Order: sequence, then structure tokens, then C-alpha cells
Amino acid sequence: MPGARLYFNVGARRIEPFMKTYYTDVRKGRFAMDERAGIFKILHISDLHLGKSLRSRDLAEDQAHILSSIVRETARLAPDLVLIAGDIFDRSIPSESAQTMFGRFMADLRRALPFDGRILVIPGNHDSARRVAFAAELFEAVGIHLVSNVRPVPALVLEKGGKRAAVWALPFVTHGAFHEFRRTWLDAADEFPETGAGRMADHMASIIANLRPHFAEYDMNVLAAHCYVRGAELSESDSAFIGGTEAVPASLFEPFDYVALGHLHRMQALSPHMWYSGAPMAMSFGDGGSDKNSDKGFLCVEIDAANGHLTVSPIALEPLRKMKRVRGSFSELTKETPEPADQDYIEVVLTDTDPVYNAFSELAKRFPNLAGVQQEAFQKIALGGAGDNLGASAQPWLSLSRERNVHAAVLEDFRSFAKYILDEEPAEELVAAFEALIAEMAEERE
Repeated sequence: MPGARLYFNVGARRIEPFMKTYYTDVRKGRFAMDERAGIFKILHISDLHLGKSLRSRDLAEDQAHILSSIVRETARLAPDLVLIAGDIFDRSIPSESAQTMFGRFMADLRRALPFDGRILVIPGNHDSARRVAFAAELFEAVGIHLVSNVRPVPALVLEKGGKRAAVWALPFVTHGAFHEFRRTWLDAADEFPETGAGRMADHMASIIANLRPHFAEYDMNVLAAHCYVRGAELSESDSAFIGGTEAVPASLFEPFDYVALGHLHRMQALSPHMWYSGAPMAMSFGDGGSDKNSDKGFLCVEIDAANGHLTVSPIALEPLRKMKRVRGSFSELTKETPEPADQDYIEVVLTDTDPVYNAFSELAKRFPNLAGVQQEAFQKIALGGAGDNLGASAQPWLSLSRERNVHAAVLEDFRSFAKYILDEEPAEELVAAFEALIAEMAEERE
């Protein structure tokens, strides 16, 4: 009825949510909810990395553009649930501007959803779980579920056409988070299986084993998880712990009807019902480029609870600026051209064998958003190459590089990193495997 207001109770207080603006829109038929019995539509998004910079360049404008695109697509698709599978921020202590951007995105996204649509957000390894879940009870009152820890109960339950879909949340599982789950929810009689695939896999296997007894209560079970699943393809901007100590086997997730994964930035399917949505925009020059921007976006998932039929549709998003890697000699890239200046983010890889001085300032005249310049020949030296193809003026630099023993320094850094991760000195077999990997990379670049 005209002028009607909608209230939610939170504790002893009554608040009037911002959604009243689209409450009227729903009554006018603005949102065409999919009323097919038992078919749930979920938008699967991950790895926003709000607050990220590109070599000191602020990406706020680019990220705001992508978030606006997500909001527009959400209004068009009218899903039952928007699921964001971790790495909301790029840092565990995000900037004030990044937090403001996230808050505005949540408000805009909620307005774009159908009246009874929901949002689920879990933290990733880049996030502070406590910061992501700030004011979680208040947000939950308006259909936004911020789940910061592991629980043996669904994060939310969707109901449609007489069918019930449980949505389970598995934020990035640190050792501390697992032991908190164990102390809070489990007892000695509960299952603690050992997978033989590492400590992280054992933790996740224990958690899932204690969720499974509840699956029969629902017509379908969906999981939102932030982790590195073994066999997934890494992109340049991904960082998986060396040696695979973080990787978990895909078999852990077989009991679920759909697994919405976050953590890796490349959109990919590990099975018909297990997907990484990837980052909605390129996070590095290895992720971008004209041939790699097509997989940047998110996923629209439709699941029929009656027969388990699953449809996954990639939704591409056009970036404000692409990230491109340009290769060529200094003379080729600085010669005059009638073409307008390229406004995309550019990383230049120079093929010159002699050092090029002041390259950045000269190349920036052609590429206003130049983010970096590398010389291919010198990269090979850093990775252990011989440097035989370098020009005469580069030989003094080569001698200095050899004196510094770059190869030994990299190995020492690896030993320190492995000790930090493993809490003990790394086995010599692991160090030898890493050394072989460095040599292999050097050969591939030659």
C-alpha cells in the first residue's frame, strides 16, 4: 500500500533499512524473480582486492567501475543470492577509502537485488575476518550475511518452490581458526580424519566431515570456500604457498551440489560443480592483455534442487583500463606514430641487449599509464642465465651481478620462507626441488 514502511527488529531497537527505496520498486514489478519451482540462481564472485595498487598507482577508479558493473548485472539477473568468496580487501588492515568503497558496494548491491535476495560474504587470506564481519548482526537484519568463522550450521538457508538450499561457509582456514572451531563446536567423539595430503587438508576434511550429517536435512547443499585446490591453474598474480602446503584435494568437496571457490584469480572449473569465479578484473599484467580479459568477471549459477541439474554461465565485465604487456626494442616503442596514446595500464619489456637509461620517462610519453619497464636480457641473468647475448656495455653489470651471487641469495630467501611456513628447517629435498625449478625457469626464458 502507498507509503508503507518495512521494519526489521535488531535487539530492542527498530531500524528502517535503506531497502525501503526498492520495496516500492518490487511492488511495481521492477524485479522479475525467477519463480520456477526449486531453481536457485546464485551469482558467484570473489577476489575483489579492494584497496589494491598497481606499482604505486591507485586502482580505486578502476575498482569502482567494476563494482558498478557488478551491481548493474545483479539488477539484470535478479538472483536469489550473491555469494562473495573471500579476499574482499587487498590487505588485512584496509584503508579508509577501501572500507568506504566496500560499504557503498554492499548498499548498492542490496538495492539491486530482489526484495528477498540475500548476500553472503566470507573473508579470504588477505582479509581480517573480524574486520569483514564488523556489525554482522546489523547487516544480517537486511539480508547481508558476513560470516567470519567456521560453523557446523548453514550460513543461510534459501527456500523456493517448496525446496530448501543450505549455503555453508568455509572462510580461509588458518590453524587458529580450525582449533577455535574444534574447541567451540566439537568433542572427542567427532571425526578428525587424516587425508595424508597435509595439515590444511586435514583441517578442512575434519570440518566437512562434521558438516555432512546435516546435509540430508536440505534438498541441496552449496559451499562457499576460500582455498587453493590442488590441480587448479595459477595465474601470475596468484600466490600459493611454495611446496603445496596450502593445497587441498578436490575430493574433499564432492558431497556438495555446488562449490563456489575464491582465492585464485583465473576463472576455471575443477569439475562441473566446482568453480573458481576468478577476480573480476586483472590483478597483474600476466592476468590481463587483449587475449586474457575475456575471463574476467563472475559466474551466474542456476541449480535445480529437484534433479540436481546445474548451469554455470560466465558473465564478462569490461574493465575501465586493461593491463597489457608490450614487448619490443626501445627504438621501436618510442618512434612517432599517428595512433592516439594508449590509455591502458602498460608494462614494457625491452628486448635491447644494452642497458637503456631513462627508458621510463621516454616511454611514458607514448604510454601515459605506464606502470613498469623491464629489460628481458637482464631478467634472464637474475634467474641464472649466462648473459652471453648481452651487449658490451652490459658486461660490467654482469660481473657485479655474479659477484653478488643472485642465485645463492634466492635460495637463502627460500630457506627462510620455508622455515617460516613449516616451523622447522626445510628438508634438503625441498630446497633441491626449488633450485631445479629456478634452473628450469631460466632455461624456458632463453
